[in-house]
Amino acid sequence: MFVVLATALLLLAAALNAPVQAEDVIIWYLPHPDDETLGMADSIYQSVLAGNSNFFIYFTKGTSSLARFNLRGPDGSVYRLSKSEFGRARAAETLAALAVLGVAPDQVVFLDYPDGRIPQADVEAIMRLFAVRYPGSIHRTVHIKDTHPDHQTLARALATVAQEEGIDIRPEYYHVYLHRSGLPLEQVGRKPVLHPQIRALALAEFGRWDPENNRYGIGMRSTRDLFEAVSISLYEYVDTEIPVPTLQRIPVSAQIVLSNLNFGGALGLGDRIVVESSLDFSTSALELGLGCRFKSNLPMTEIAVGGGYHFDHQKPIASVRAEVMDYFTITIKHLFQTGTRLGLGIAVQLF
Repeated sequence: MFVVLATALLLLAAALNAPVQAEDVIIWYLPHPDDETLGMADSIYQSVLAGNSNFFIYFTKGTSSLARFNLRGPDGSVYRLSKSEFGRARAAETLAALAVLGVAPDQVVFLDYPDGRIPQADVEAIMRLFAVRYPGSIHRTVHIKDTHPDHQTLARALATVAQEEGIDIRPEYYHVYLHRSGLPLEQVGRKPVLHPQIRALALAEFGRWDPENNRYGIGMRSTRDLFEAVSISLYEYVDTEIPVPTLQRIPVSAQIVLSNLNFGGALGLGDRIVVESSLDFSTSALELGLGCRFKSNLPMTEIAVGGGYHFDHQKPIASVRAEVMDYFTITIKHLFQTGTRLGLGIAVQLF
C-alpha cells in the first residue's frame, strides 16, 4: 500500500499548491465513481456556482462489481470487461457527470486502492495533508451508516482527522445508500435539492450506452434502484457529525475461486489475512486453510502463503498462490506425505 500512498501524494501535489483561499476550498473524498452523483450532485453544483475551489479524490475505481461480466446494451449486445477496462469506463462516466455539474478533469484524482479494502491509515494521511494545507476548509465524504465497508472507512477517517489537535476543518458526511438502509428520514440531516434538472442530466450520464467511446451505462445497470430513488428525491441527506468508533472495523472482502484442483471461497480479513474453504475435486472432500497475503515484486501480482487441513486424507496442506491482475490464480499445493499439485484457475471478487 505504500506505493499507492506515495503515488497518491504525488498526484495531489498540484492541488495542494493551488493558489486559493482556504475558506473557499471544498475537498470531496469518494470511495467509488458514481457516489458523488448519487449522494452529492446538487451540493457539488451549488459549490461550483458559488465559485469555490473543488477537489475530488476517488480512492478506488470501483472494479470489484460483478456488472463488468454482463454489460448488455439496448441492441442486445453483451460486453465483458477486464478490471482495468471496467475502471476506465467507470471513471469516464463519472467525469462526464462531473462535467455536467461544472467540474473540470484537472480537479479530479483517481487513486487505485483495492475496492473493498481501502486502508484507513492511508485515507487519514491524505485527508490530513489537505486539512493542514487548507485550515478552515470544508471536507465532504460519504456516511458511516452506508453499508459498504469503503464508505465506512472514509467516514471514520474524516471523523478521526477532524478531531485531531491542531486540525481546523468542517466535515460533512453524505448518505449514498440511504434509500436502501431503512433509516428513519426524520433522524437524518437533509438539504433541499435546488437544481433537479442539472442533477437529472448528471444522473443520465450513468445510463449512456456508447461502447466506442468507453460508455457502458454501468451505474444504471449495477445500482438502478439507487439511481431511480435519487432521481425523484427532493433532498440530499447529510450530517455534520458522526460518532467515531473506539475500535476500528476490520475491512472484509470475499471471492470465489475455481481451478482444476477445487472450487471454493476466500474471506479476506484486513489487508493480509485470508480464510479459505474449498471442495477438492479428486476426493470430493473439504479443505480448510488460513493464509497471509503479500505484495510481490511482479507487476499486478499478489502472493498468498498458507496452510490448512485436508479432511479426507486427514493431513496438513501447505500452499502458495499467486493472483495475477486480480483475476487469474496459480497455486502450488503440497499435501503432507502425499504429493504436490499445480492448480490454474480464476478468482471473482464478490465484495
